[in-house]
Amino acid sequence: MRPLHIVVVDDDPMVRTSVVARLNTLSHVVETAANGREGLERFASGQFDLVVTDRAMPEMGGDQLAATIEGSSPVTPVIMLTGFGDLMGVKGEHPPGVDAVVSKPVTLDALTEAIQKVLRPQPIAPR
Repeated sequence: MRPLHIVVVDDDPMVRTSVVARLNTLSHVVETAANGREGLERFASGQFDLVVTDRAMPEMGGDQLAATIEGSSPVTPVIMLTGFGDLMGVKGEHPPGVDAVVSKPVTLDALTEAIQKVLRPQPIAPR
């Protein structure tokens, strides 16, 4: 996998640090934001291959951030990190603009698998 330019958005500094460390082991270039509004500003100021966001944050949650990014840059994949990932999967809950959901605590394997999933070329529908 080629190195990606990723923005990680999470209001918990320990989670941000942990996710950045995992992504850095894969040679990705990572920028961070402490909430959805800051993440949106960071996203608008650069060229990012991927957004990794927490779901529950003050000011702007991950659901709203993902939907806003989808509206402005529909080709940019968004991975959501949440402590309720397993429950979301059971309920079939899939927020608009979110391409993959990863449960917390985040492992390198789960994060790598989600990145590969969202970056996999989608088949072209027949006409």
